Amino acid sequence: MEKGYLVGGRYEILGTLGEGGMANVYLANDTLLNRKVAVKALRYDLQDDESVKRRFGREAKATSGLSNPNIVNVLDVGNDNGVQYIVIEYVDGPNLKKYIRTHFPISYREVVDIMKQICMAVADAHEHGIIHRDLKPENILVDEKKDPIQVKVSDFGIALALSERSITRTNSLLGSVHYMSPEQIKGRSATVLSDIYALGIILFELLTKHVPFTGDTAVTVALKHSKEEMPDLKKIDPNIPQPLENAVLKATAKDPDQRYQSVREMCDDLNTCLMPERADEPKFIPTPIDNLEETRVMEPLDEAVDKTKTPEKKPPKMSRKKKLILIASMVPLVLILFIIAMVIKSNQETTVPDLYNLTVKQANVMLKSSNLSVGDVSKENDDDVDAGHVIKSIPAKGLKLKNGAYVNLVVSLGATYYKMPKLIGKEYEDVEDNLKRRGFKVKIDYKATNQYEAGTIIKQSIPSGKKVVTKNKSLTLTVAKVKAVKPKVVKVRDLTGYNLKSIQDYASEAGLTLSTSYQYSDEIEEGLLISQTPTANSTISQGGTLSVVISKGADPDKSSSDKENNDSDSNSSSSSGTSTVTKEITIPYDSSSSNNNVSIYISDATHSINNVYKTMTITGETPVTLSFNLKDGQTGSYIVERNNKTVLGGSVNG
Repeated sequence: MEKGYLVGGRYEILGTLGEGGMANVYLANDTLLNRKVAVKALRYDLQDDESVKRRFGREAKATSGLSNPNIVNVLDVGNDNGVQYIVIEYVDGPNLKKYIRTHFPISYREVVDIMKQICMAVADAHEHGIIHRDLKPENILVDEKKDPIQVKVSDFGIALALSERSITRTNSLLGSVHYMSPEQIKGRSATVLSDIYALGIILFELLTKHVPFTGDTAVTVALKHSKEEMPDLKKIDPNIPQPLENAVLKATAKDPDQRYQSVREMCDDLNTCLMPERADEPKFIPTPIDNLEETRVMEPLDEAVDKTKTPEKKPPKMSRKKKLILIASMVPLVLILFIIAMVIKSNQETTVPDLYNLTVKQANVMLKSSNLSVGDVSKENDDDVDAGHVIKSIPAKGLKLKNGAYVNLVVSLGATYYKMPKLIGKEYEDVEDNLKRRGFKVKIDYKATNQYEAGTIIKQSIPSGKKVVTKNKSLTLTVAKVKAVKPKVVKVRDLTGYNLKSIQDYASEAGLTLSTSYQYSDEIEEGLLISQTPTANSTISQGGTLSVVISKGADPDKSSSDKENNDSDSNSSSSSGTSTVTKEITIPYDSSSSNNNVSIYISDATHSINNVYKTMTITGETPVTLSFNLKDGQTGSYIVERNNKTVLGGSVNG
């Protein structure tokens, strides 16, 4: 299965985790629950074996009912376009075989802890009526993130189907036969005691880093399991506690009746094997089994001839009839041997070669040299592979198939051409994702201009309408950006003695925004400047704000002595008849304009409607409080202009 393929419409393949005798294992993402899982898919060359498919599915469903912290949970079972698969939890860690290689020597206490976890998993399965049949370190996963480490037994779902396959499939069974019990090798059905034998071999490997029996073929290893005694562990490691060695010897006894009779019993024994009380335990020696079926070699007869005796006569020649009978009896034997040889040859495996970028003719030659044949040929576009050359094979390179199996080919039709659209005038952000998704290597050049809005494409290196291969194709786009205008600096004039009209003319001429406020002054004549910000001769950027304070003249409420001011009586009378009235207004904001310059005019006892009362620039709806100095019975009024247009007006009574 290729990377990115969606198994069952749900599990996205991320990569390959490994290949087994029955199934290939892939790392996948469960798109529904957004978690990593492992997908075991039945091998391509076994998909036509109905008995394997039935057992694969039945056993997988049976183990889905197991719930044990030391068993890899089966999450889903399904069929994808004829390919059976099971989904199991993903354990991020090595299998026990790799763990032994990288961590050996392993302390006895850790060895016992690992074996107890394995035993608890297998015991749970046995109690649910499930025999594993293919226990080996490759089927046990190690989660090193846990402290202490946690091991999980897997492959319950395909063990039975695997055990039904012929032992002549040496490539796939050479690993399993190292852990196979003598009774299985003799063709008997696997039992609980067969799993116990495999547990004993795994314990031996944890203690020594290697299996007890090796050989060049599966048959050689199988015969050693049946005939030879277990190697002496004390010679390999003299420090191994005797109870721990006894656990290996008892679990691997040739006679099933002399083994532990349950995995729970083995687990209980391991639980106490490192206790000091058992240190002097005698060595367990299994009782040998007399195998009456073994072939006996007869002693050679004395062929010496007694010269004193009369020489024997030569036996008479075999008659023609007897010769025919002998030949006829040999024909079935030759036929049986021929059939056996053909079965062995048909069950031998070969590896799919790398066919990428070969022509179909070259691929055919490569497959024939690997004892494989070309199957279905499909075609699709590919930007990297020339037309007529192989894009990929199904199954993929490196996978194992039986001799004579068919390999499907996907052949390139050549690159996919894309008609370049017109991009000028479009926003780059609107087309960016589409261009990159098609494979363009986009380069952006920016150009300052006032003709286009910032971000608009104003030039493309590949003209519209041209057909191109998009993968890794360079495309240069020129994108508009706003011209940067360096602000002009203005030296502020000394406005002392200026009236408001003169100040407004100056601000307009210099390109400044004017902000005006008013206050009473006994020294400055009404309508003339009191102060300015920024101060005279300082600098300000064009467009900046010039704030001025304009005199309202002397405060009418301020009284003075009759002796100091001849008009005191008149002023007092006037003051006593004037009151302050406030008016709350809200100036509306014009969102369609970039600037909202506001001028306010009021009429009262001290202000003329013809003179600006206050100016300001607003950025939103702005509340303002207007103050009116009104004599008894006097009516005040106000006008608000925004960008030289009247937006508010009204009156107040004193």
